Amino acid sequence: MKLSNKYLALRSRLSLSVLILDVIIVILPEQSISNSRSPNTEIPTVTWQNTRLPDWDQITFATMPAISESASFQAPPGVTDKLGYDPSRSWNVGEKPDSFTMLGDFQDSFQLQKFSLTDIYQNLNQNLQKVNLGSFGVMKFQTLYSLVKAIPNLKDFPLNEVKPIFDLLSQKLSSSFDAKQTIGNLLQQSPHLGKLSLSSLNLKSYNLNSIPGLSTTPIGSFEKWQGVYIDEIPGLADVPFSQFPNPINPVGTEVGIVDIAFATNEQKRNRTISGSDKEGFAVPCDRDCSHTELSGSPVVNGKAWVSGKYQLVKGGKGILGSVNDGKEPTGRQPFGDAFKVAIWDVSEVDGMITQALFFRVCMRNNFVDLGCTPYFIGPVPFMSYKEKEPIFLGAIDESKNSVSTPTGLKSSGFTFNKSPITSRNALSNLIPAAKGDCKKLHSSGINIDALSNAMLSTEENYNAVGSYVCDSNGNCGRALGAMQLMSYRSDVRKIISSKSGGSQFLTKLDTGKEVTGEEMMQYFSPTEQQSLIEIETNNLLSTASQQIDPSTVKPFSGDRLIERAAQMHFTGVGIPADELISDVREENSVKEYGSNVAHKYSKAMESMGCLK
Repeated sequence: MKLSNKYLALRSRLSLSVLILDVIIVILPEQSISNSRSPNTEIPTVTWQNTRLPDWDQITFATMPAISESASFQAPPGVTDKLGYDPSRSWNVGEKPDSFTMLGDFQDSFQLQKFSLTDIYQNLNQNLQKVNLGSFGVMKFQTLYSLVKAIPNLKDFPLNEVKPIFDLLSQKLSSSFDAKQTIGNLLQQSPHLGKLSLSSLNLKSYNLNSIPGLSTTPIGSFEKWQGVYIDEIPGLADVPFSQFPNPINPVGTEVGIVDIAFATNEQKRNRTISGSDKEGFAVPCDRDCSHTELSGSPVVNGKAWVSGKYQLVKGGKGILGSVNDGKEPTGRQPFGDAFKVAIWDVSEVDGMITQALFFRVCMRNNFVDLGCTPYFIGPVPFMSYKEKEPIFLGAIDESKNSVSTPTGLKSSGFTFNKSPITSRNALSNLIPAAKGDCKKLHSSGINIDALSNAMLSTEENYNAVGSYVCDSNGNCGRALGAMQLMSYRSDVRKIISSKSGGSQFLTKLDTGKEVTGEEMMQYFSPTEQQSLIEIETNNLLSTASQQIDPSTVKPFSGDRLIERAAQMHFTGVGIPADELISDVREENSVKEYGSNVAHKYSKAMESMGCLK
């Protein structure tokens, strides 16, 4: 860490942004912030054949975990004109799926358009008395003609008995009209009035009963229903998945055992059960094959479910199949095609894996079918498993085409520092396992591993990327990783430049361009950071042991040596001992930082079993 105005150590954190480009559809990436995992967002489960299944009786759109990456989807005018509605959308970290998925995305899977509002509220055992027209998302798309088409009996009602239609005509017509004539008669005599849009009214001022038959009409009867978000249909986000018109159900019955979790240093996995509905669900992996190896029946024994965080496969269909370069995370669809389930974070150290859900955009109406994008909207955290735990797999497909494509991310050495049950995915919460060799001592008697771990516990995580800063000597760069090692250091640059693409990455760091934490760790991995941290710790102890402790007027030793070494790491070797100046966040003074590290050193020694 660098300090205050002198060392300018302002930090910034970036997580993986989504970049999706296509000649028809463009996805604009947005910066997102990694968040800590919350153990309070567990997926409700039931036990079936000794394994956990999601309890779809309790799971709703509103209760699902939030998405953990931000991005947006922009449709060109041509597509909007063809569909009659704009399918463009954006999603931000922390939003639930009901806010970024539309009814049209599930028209074949959940068939939500078959619901009427009455169906929804009867399912919830609630009444519709307090619901207004403005909260019913389809109404913004309706014209007088489309409304009568959706509710044919409406044409038999006199104008003055349907207040929204009466008010619409009163607002739009300059001359008087016969309020006692039927709506059907009016449209027959003046068909041009059928184009009048109800969106020009203040729809919130009317209740649902103001339009007879509205609440009992299936949503799919209304014009442009496909372009309505889930949360724009009153009550829909609270309906359990098991109660949809086409309820969610397991596809197949196969259960396996999470035998071993493997990181990305695994290569050549030809026997897999992961892929896509386009490529088949047995797509091989050539390199960076982070996965869980399965045991169980002969159908799955020894096969790999490869992580979609590190491998992509072809997906999508129709014109929209080319979105995201036609790629999606490798995974499975054990619960149908409403969403895809991917193995996501994999900890070889902990023997643990997490799953994430990915959604897609589908566009089809009575006149045009543009197909569906790949499953690329995610990740939405789902379930987690430990080694030797049963896992539901569904139907096993032996077909395969092509080979998966690596994303370039790495997972080797990671461990979960908290239970990853089902909350936001955050790579910053995955750290290498703490080392602990009681015999690894500096000449002063201080344990190298314990001090390294103590300083790590007070610093950022391995994917931390600081702001572009310059020190008083004119050295400019970014603070990287768990110990905030500056990118202008020769040892850091040597590691990065030795890798393919490393020189270009250094140029990005040197010129202050934005980089993500995951991108940084491709070139400066946690293992490489640890090797430098050990060297750094040893050098700090050697330098500090040669200095005089102002409190004893003797060379620093014992706890005071630990404090001094930490202080120099915190600010630089030139800082006077026990300074009260604080870091840019004003969380710790130099002296306080040293004391905190000394305390954590004792704890580290105890946890390593080095204290007798």
